[in-house]
Amino acid sequence: MLDTKMVPEAGTARARIIEGGKQLVQRGVLSRSQHGNMSIRLSDGNHFVLTGKGTLDHLEPQDLAVLDLEGNLVDGDLDPASHEIVQMHAAVYRKRPDIGSVVHTHSPHVTAFALASKPIEPSYEALVRFDFTEAVPVAKYGPRGSARSVANIVDVVGENTKAVLLENHGLLAFDENMDKVIQSICVLEEAAEMIILADAVGGAKPIPRELLGETRNRRVEFEQTGTQRAHS
Repeated sequence: MLDTKMVPEAGTARARIIEGGKQLVQRGVLSRSQHGNMSIRLSDGNHFVLTGKGTLDHLEPQDLAVLDLEGNLVDGDLDPASHEIVQMHAAVYRKRPDIGSVVHTHSPHVTAFALASKPIEPSYEALVRFDFTEAVPVAKYGPRGSARSVANIVDVVGENTKAVLLENHGLLAFDENMDKVIQSICVLEEAAEMIILADAVGGAKPIPRELLGETRNRRVEFEQTGTQRAHS
């Protein structure tokens, strides 16, 4: 069972995941089935809360479970389909102690790149401004939940990686908190759609590598300026 000291925090994480699921549904970045799974790491660093069913619409607190980093269930219930994806989340948490949230979706345009086994290049400026300065890598295919699929994900997760395309499957995104992960999913889906549309008029052109840093720094400069108000 879950340590009683962690119960209130687990409850807060459950509420945040339910709200995050609603946001992804409302923003229209999920597949028609609303399939996906989401998790948040607890502050002890050794446990995470995970959706226990396969869709992100109409989540309730009882639909979320708590597991340790080895994937052992310590609180709640997991349906068979959710049990298959436990190690996909746990492996990212084990490899990257800085990661606080992991989300998997079948976002349609991003998943098109995964089906084509094609990395998403930083050709869309919005990607770079959200710190995607390298191509989003593709993790080679392995059957859902298999040791092979998890190992293939781990192989392409570097110290600065924020998302991985799962070949023939979908998207896995992760960051220090869920807000940033949701932001990444939205900008990736938008970028993937734009790149696909660009193919009709000659194809997307990459931002020159020597300008990637400058492009990202423009966001920082505007943030430092803060909100400007006209003086009456």
